Amino acid sequence: MWQEVRDQNKWNGLVGSQAGARFLQSWEWGEFQKSLDRLVVRLSWNGVALVQAIRMPLPLSKYYWYIPHGPVIVKSAAGWPDALKEKLNDGALFVRVDPTTPSPPPYKGGGGREVSATQPQCTAILDLSQSEDALLGQMRQKTRYNIRLAEKKGVEVGKGSIENFLRLNHEAKMRDRFSPHTDEYYQAMVTSLPSDFIRIWQATYQNEVIASNIVVTYGDTATYTHGASQSKHREVMGPHVLHWRIMQDAKKQGIKRYDLWGANPEEQDHPAYKKSWEGISRFKAGFGGKRTCYPNSFDVIFEPWLYTMYTFVRNIRRSSRSI
Repeated sequence: MWQEVRDQNKWNGLVGSQAGARFLQSWEWGEFQKSLDRLVVRLSWNGVALVQAIRMPLPLSKYYWYIPHGPVIVKSAAGWPDALKEKLNDGALFVRVDPTTPSPPPYKGGGGREVSATQPQCTAILDLSQSEDALLGQMRQKTRYNIRLAEKKGVEVGKGSIENFLRLNHEAKMRDRFSPHTDEYYQAMVTSLPSDFIRIWQATYQNEVIASNIVVTYGDTATYTHGASQSKHREVMGPHVLHWRIMQDAKKQGIKRYDLWGANPEEQDHPAYKKSWEGISRFKAGFGGKRTCYPNSFDVIFEPWLYTMYTFVRNIRRSSRSI
């Protein structure tokens, strides 16, 4: 049966020990979600399946449960998917599962539907167990050149600040016309997550911060979650050497994977392909790595009529924003 886990060491000992550990299922990420006034439950099915679910608010005092990059499956076991649906059917409108492996058969049964992935559906992951020479060798020639150019120009990489990141993020938002999280969200990340879990890096040129990345490290994986750079001094290739220094540091810590967190699939006819991501995907592809795509999200629906109304209103709002 599903039982709640209240011991951080026990939780991270299981979740964090898995190959390709998912920081969205980490204890620390759950605590960050709590700082945003969201209820978080951590459940274990006899230690073989684990779920961190976040209660997400909806209008009219309704809510749904969100399971990002889970469940975490330690061993194959029967019975837990149906029991999980029953456990989370506590007045929620639905449960959204954001899996990294194909959903178990019970999720495919009645009362559910596939939806677009909430998290980036495809990503590029680099194997840091290789030597630095091997990592450089799998990069595109232009990326290696840009790293050397940044080093030659004297671009320095070190610890960053949330203030510099936010300044660059504001500029990038106006330049690239995207909708990032709020400043308060990023500030909550930095204040609520421990320093060995989250780190801000920045690249500096002529005493001016020109690029900044936020990196989360959990288990065997370092993940580049957010980044921004300024238009000025783009010719010195700060973002290229910034990522390279992050990889070098992660290798020294014994981290095995560097997840670039979001890139287009290699096939343009893939449903997750976004034309607006072509530039950033081309940049990330320059570092090499393996392109990995996850399944769609899946909604397990408890109140079909209200769910239909919710999706109808949500789609209208999305359409109006695109006009």
